[in-house]
Amino acid sequence: MTSESSTSVDDIMETASQWFARMDSGEGDQAAFEAWRTADPRHAAAFARIYASMRQMERLRGLTDPEPVRVQKSAPLTTRRRLLQMGGAAAVLTVASLAGMALFILTSGRVEAATRVGERKTVVFPNGGEIELNTDSRAAWKINGDERTLWLKRGEVAVKVPVSDRSLELKAGPHVASLGPGEYIARLRDNSLDIISLAGTATISQDRAPPLRVNAHQAAILIKGQERVRPVSTNDLDFLTGWRTDELVLNGQVLSEVVEEYNRYLDRKIIIANPELGAIQLGGRFTNRDPARLLAGLEVSFGIHVTQQDNTIILSR
Repeated sequence: MTSESSTSVDDIMETASQWFARMDSGEGDQAAFEAWRTADPRHAAAFARIYASMRQMERLRGLTDPEPVRVQKSAPLTTRRRLLQMGGAAAVLTVASLAGMALFILTSGRVEAATRVGERKTVVFPNGGEIELNTDSRAAWKINGDERTLWLKRGEVAVKVPVSDRSLELKAGPHVASLGPGEYIARLRDNSLDIISLAGTATISQDRAPPLRVNAHQAAILIKGQERVRPVSTNDLDFLTGWRTDELVLNGQVLSEVVEEYNRYLDRKIIIANPELGAIQLGGRFTNRDPARLLAGLEVSFGIHVTQQDNTIILSR
């Protein structure tokens, strides 16, 4: 058991406060937090106490509970209200379970979800809205009273904003966009952001310039100070949205673009050894989880040698 003298109660409460701020903002590392919380029963108790205090302050300010969020094919998340209703029974709960509930409910204020390479995940909201995370992606969101905010931290998401709801604010890197009722795809590439409107209008804030509007079947490429909007053809839409059915739909895309897309879903990456091969145009419909059929087609139709070496697949003449 941890010695009371090793760390003062004040120090523990201060650390618990810092963890609360990080987790509530969505910037905290959940694994690191869990390691800290379970290292000492006093940590769990302090975090539960901080959580209850902060929630009480919100109540005094008249803030409302967030809407519950349901993760598809998973048990529904408990609400913050439920946690506080349990407060009267806290005496019969273990400290660890109380703090565990506090963590579980905290994420319903600002929820975070992530996918591994090759994984896809859908989160459905009670109001009919939803987000779908593509491979190797991370996003957080907060739906609380008047706040409707989605943070795209990595990768790509499809977002549905129901007609009955208000606009959703999307934040990704330095970029901010307001997504009106409709359906969108957003992809973060380093510090650039691509937004495609499948239906509805996205409004993008710009420094010292009028807002940029992206209407249905348009795409915005956002690089700080170089924002632009372009139309999106049906062929482009098929290629850009195929991941939602685990497909790669090709209509004249070049091999370099196809390889870049495939590598998002593969642990074993594809490398083009001869740069001129990257300009070959391709067509067809393939699964984005297994490139075997595509690679066979490259060998037969274009005489490209496919060599598997260690953790890579090399394309060469």
